[in-house]
Amino acid sequence: MKKLKVLIADDTASMRKFVKYGLEKSFPSILVDEAVNGREAQAKLDHTEYDLVLCDWEMPDINGDKILEWVRSHPTINSTPFIMVTSRNDKESVMQAIQGGVNSYVVKPFSAESLAQKITAVIDHFDRREFQRFEVNGSVNLHFGDQAIRGKIIDVSMGGIFSTVGRKSPLPAIFEKVMVDIKLEISEKLGGIEGFVIRLQAAESFIDSENVKIAVKFMDLPDQRKQELQRVMSSLKQQAQ
Repeated sequence: MKKLKVLIADDTASMRKFVKYGLEKSFPSILVDEAVNGREAQAKLDHTEYDLVLCDWEMPDINGDKILEWVRSHPTINSTPFIMVTSRNDKESVMQAIQGGVNSYVVKPFSAESLAQKITAVIDHFDRREFQRFEVNGSVNLHFGDQAIRGKIIDVSMGGIFSTVGRKSPLPAIFEKVMVDIKLEISEKLGGIEGFVIRLQAAESFIDSENVKIAVKFMDLPDQRKQELQRVMSSLKQQAQ
């Protein structure tokens, strides 16, 4: 995974500091840039490519809803993920933001953990659009700390894997780094891929579910490893055609 580049637009220094601290704590690979008002946000968005915008609604010069409107009408950055950060929690404001094309909505005050969950959901959605995923048969080993667990792969892409493991297995935490070993039934093997956990959920919708689903996002891959993964993806794509 490439390093995530995020722009925080907020006129309150303490809020920018809090959000930046939370992002750097929650995400292994991230680059954070800041804008102190709407005009600076526009200038930076015009000259720098960002993977995500976190924007305050109420700012002294240009409000966040106007920044959102400007981004969505921009010829080159109109699809950039945009999260509105605001103290407004009334239905009218939420609907206005949704109609304006916001990808998520965070109400102040919030915890670093809740913000990270919102961001993860937005990133995961966009990564799933960007990276073609293939349902596969095979196994996966996840190594974290001094633990290792074995599971079954559900699908794989250049961006990460989705798998199931036994509920009684030792489980990694959200955002914990893992080392991934993949073995597919098409006789393809890939080992030592660095990633981090972005989602844990029950595999079945009942309380005594025996399995847990784990989503892992790959981190920056060395060129050789990336080429190996691209070769596997090409093979899977040919089989799917």
